Amino acid sequence: MRAFIALLLATTPLPAAAQIISGNATALDGDTIDMTGQRIRLFGIDAPELGQKCARGGTNWDCGADAKRHLGLLLQTGEVKCSVRAQNAQGLAVGQCMIDERDLSEAMVAAGFAVAIENSPGDAPYLEVEQAVKTAKAGIWAGTFDPPSDWRKAHPQAGIAASASQRAQGVARSTRTGGAQVYRNAFGCAIKGNVSQRNGEYIYYLPGMKYYDGTRPERLFCTEEEAQAAGFRRSRGG
Repeated sequence: MRAFIALLLATTPLPAAAQIISGNATALDGDTIDMTGQRIRLFGIDAPELGQKCARGGTNWDCGADAKRHLGLLLQTGEVKCSVRAQNAQGLAVGQCMIDERDLSEAMVAAGFAVAIENSPGDAPYLEVEQAVKTAKAGIWAGTFDPPSDWRKAHPQAGIAASASQRAQGVARSTRTGGAQVYRNAFGCAIKGNVSQRNGEYIYYLPGMKYYDGTRPERLFCTEEEAQAAGFRRSRGG
């Protein structure tokens, strides 16, 4: 079935339920799906990247590939309906995706194939599920692993990247409006806000910074003032 899109609001980031996308889907990795050409990143989670390995029982295993495989199995159980909450700097929609009453993000965390992340201070809907899985030592919690965000920083070219055309269209530009420097690209606000899996700090990255390309944003801002007002600090990594 071809995916259909009901676009209710064109600005980015989008409020919850502003855009509904439904149809059959395929897994691109452990937290990204494709619905007839529309890529969507699952809301509230971060899965090991393709190529990432985890340790278990004294040996390494392809946890990134297994995360993708598990998501693919989930997607075979029915039609997906995604409520888009935002759009990141690469043009990927970020959405809460369901099959009937089953939340795919929650299912991936419950299976031990993704970690829960905070979307904004105090907004981490899957942390309780993650705690139960950690106690049960299921999936990636059966051994040791690098948080996906740390692994991306060490392997900035890995993972699913935007197409060349998306990159060309999405080059960030900065302007000044009323004294504040505004960072935007073709998809909207371009300052990436991210929560550190290591220490829980809320950090934002400007286009051109060292870790900007390897960072998956949980929030997007147009100005540094907006990011700071939301509780994020500027990256010290340059």
